[in-house]
Amino acid sequence: MIVKIPLWPWSRRTPEEPSPDESGPVSKKPAAAVPVRSWFVTFMCMNIPIIGWIYLIILACSPSAGAKKDFAKAYLIYKTIFLLITLAILAVFVHYGLILLDQVLAYMEML
Repeated sequence: MIVKIPLWPWSRRTPEEPSPDESGPVSKKPAAAVPVRSWFVTFMCMNIPIIGWIYLIILACSPSAGAKKDFAKAYLIYKTIFLLITLAILAVFVHYGLILLDQVLAYMEML
């Protein structure tokens, strides 16, 4: 008899709880492979400036669960984070740029 020692203390099971390999036959269907052509179209569409956002939102909200849906959700989060960072940096540049422009114009009036 082989005794399996759990690697982590919180992963111990109660005696009445079966381990995943003892629970009986489990039908695990492999995920359907997405062809390269489909990924190519996805990347081409999502990199079009405004249409890409719309395309990713449509993919993320589609009823089918799959690799493309998960990818669209993750990429939307990624793009949103970097959009917010970019807008924050732009706001800082505009704020200090307007102050600098005001100082330059005030200097030119003195001349």
